[in-house]
Amino acid sequence: MTEIDVRTRVQIEQLVAEHHWLLDHGRADLLHTLYTEDAVSTGPLGTMEGRDAIRAWGERRVTQSGGVVRHLSGGTRLSLEDGVLRGTTYYLTFRDSSPDPLLPASVGEFREEYANVDGRWLIRRREIVPVFGAANAAAHARRLAEGGQG
Repeated sequence: MTEIDVRTRVQIEQLVAEHHWLLDHGRADLLHTLYTEDAVSTGPLGTMEGRDAIRAWGERRVTQSGGVVRHLSGGTRLSLEDGVLRGTTYYLTFRDSSPDPLLPASVGEFREEYANVDGRWLIRRREIVPVFGAANAAAHARRLAEGGQG
């Protein structure tokens, strides 16, 4: 691939949207299906290495009540760097457990690398980078890690 075609762009945007939908609708136990076997996800929740680690996290996550959460994303920028498809997507996260649920709990970027596995685009690396509200994102991650509610 020397150029990012429209079909690839649509598939990547759908991949990112599916990730958010699964997380927001209590289906985190399926998130691992969107990642490569050797995937790495890093951010306020810590680092997860490999699809099995992401699966285990998702299975725990569906047993916890994080409240109502919605991720809004867009502005995806895709680029080819040294033959690797990379993307940056801006996000806003809203939580009903926030002091004012109408204000974003976190605003930032998803920085990702993708791999085409058997004709399907998957996430190989995801870095969650809060730009605004990093303390909120870290506190939320801590509450969940301690078995608390979101």
